[in-house]
Amino acid sequence: MLRVSARRSRKKTRYAHIAGLAAVPLSVLLGVFLLWLGIRELGACLYARSDAFTIRHLEILATSPRTKALVKDYTQIKEGQNIFGFDIGAVRQYVLANSPNFQSMTITRDLPDRVVINVIDRTPLARIGHRGGMVADSEGCVFISRSGTRGLPTISGYDSRDLEPGMRLDGNILAALQVVESCESPPFDMRPMDIDVGDPEKLVLKMEYKDRKREVPLTWRGMGQPSSAARRSLSDTLTFVKQAFDTPKGARLSYLDATIDGRLYGR
Repeated sequence: MLRVSARRSRKKTRYAHIAGLAAVPLSVLLGVFLLWLGIRELGACLYARSDAFTIRHLEILATSPRTKALVKDYTQIKEGQNIFGFDIGAVRQYVLANSPNFQSMTITRDLPDRVVINVIDRTPLARIGHRGGMVADSEGCVFISRSGTRGLPTISGYDSRDLEPGMRLDGNILAALQVVESCESPPFDMRPMDIDVGDPEKLVLKMEYKDRKREVPLTWRGMGQPSSAARRSLSDTLTFVKQAFDTPKGARLSYLDATIDGRLYGR
């Protein structure tokens, strides 16, 4: 009985020692947590609940009054609020997720009482279909443009019934947007009017060049891919087409087939 009691006594001592060792890190963690709460409350008193950091100047940099109104509505940032009363990252993420028209947004706190919001709108590059206000920019992002779309080229041959703002286009439609962007650049100065993407193997470009309407079916290596190599191939193809139209014989052509690499067929 004495030996059993001694063993039990040693076990209790060992358990007490282990419990004491475990209590040390728990006490440290509890102390750190209480310290963090204290610092957080002190920060709230000094900043988040301080009248010294009230927003008195809210500046929205945008291209139009309508965009400024949308920014105010989406961000809910107003004069009279505390300058630390919102999470910049969360606000920016929410706005960009719910407004496809905005390409980028930056929010800057200028202590003690000024907030600057800078918004860049997406630039419509082409209309998707012949009806409605659906447009796309050079990145293939779909959004609704209320004005300024009448003179934009169209992308036809695409079933746009399921098209929604915020979608990202790819494949032949992205390739068509690349053609529009390239044609309008200074080296070519062609005016695209419509690009038919109905055939998955090629695009049919309808454009105006040197006061004549022309039709150019074309393909290029990497068509529909956003790579730099694909863009160089497209540029080479358009250069080939332009050089053909600039010749005395090509100046009279209204149709030029550029679907075979290195060859052109015109009429």
